Amino acid sequence: MDVVYILGKGSQYDDEELRYSLRSLCINMLDLHRVIVVGEKPSWLKDVHHIPCEDRHEKRWKNALEKTRMAATAPGITDEFLLMNDDFFALKPFNGADMPFYAVKNGNGGCNGKNDFSIHAPIRFKCDWYEKLPLSLDMSGDWSPRSFYANFYQAPPTFVPDLILRAGEGMPSYDEQVKKAPWFSITDGTMTFPEFVLWLHDKYPRKSKFET
Repeated sequence: MDVVYILGKGSQYDDEELRYSLRSLCINMLDLHRVIVVGEKPSWLKDVHHIPCEDRHEKRWKNALEKTRMAATAPGITDEFLLMNDDFFALKPFNGADMPFYAVKNGNGGCNGKNDFSIHAPIRFKCDWYEKLPLSLDMSGDWSPRSFYANFYQAPPTFVPDLILRAGEGMPSYDEQVKKAPWFSITDGTMTFPEFVLWLHDKYPRKSKFET
C-alpha cells in the first residue's frame, strides 16, 4: 500500500519529525509499497514520488483536501492508500490494508457526521471514493476531510484515546506514555526538548531508505 504525506512550508525542526516518522514506517509497516509526498520536499529526502503543491488557501482543511486529492489521482497509486502526518509514529508492526478507522472516544464529528475521526493517527482512503467525496474548495465553514470521509462512507469506528506525547517537568516518562499504544503523535513544541529527540533516536536509530 502506498503512503501519502502532505507537507507545508518551513518545518521548525528541519523536518526531523518526518525523518523519524518514515523510520517508524520502514520498521513496522509490513505492506509498505511507495511513499508519496505532496507539497514541500525536504532536501534530504530520496526515493519518494514528489508532487509539488503550494498552500494556496487560508484554511488548512482546504490545503489538506487539495493535496490529498492530488495524491488520490497520482499515476500508479495503489487503489487504497494510507494518509500520514509527519508527526505520526508507528510503535507496532501493522498492515496498512488492515488499519482500523480510529476515532476519538466520546468525540463528536459535528458538521462532518456522527463520529470524530480527526485523531492523531493515520487513516486509509480509497482513491476513487476520496475523489468523489462531496467536499469542495469553494465551500465555507470548517470541515475535517478525514472525518467527513469516514462518516460519509460509514467506516466502522475504533474508539481509542488520542495519544499526543507530552514533554516537560511533571509528565510521565515517554515509555510510560506510549506503553501498549500502536501509534503516538507529538505537539508542535515537543521536538525542542533534547531528551525527547534522544529518546526518539534511540527508538528509531536505523536510517531509512528514504534518507540521503
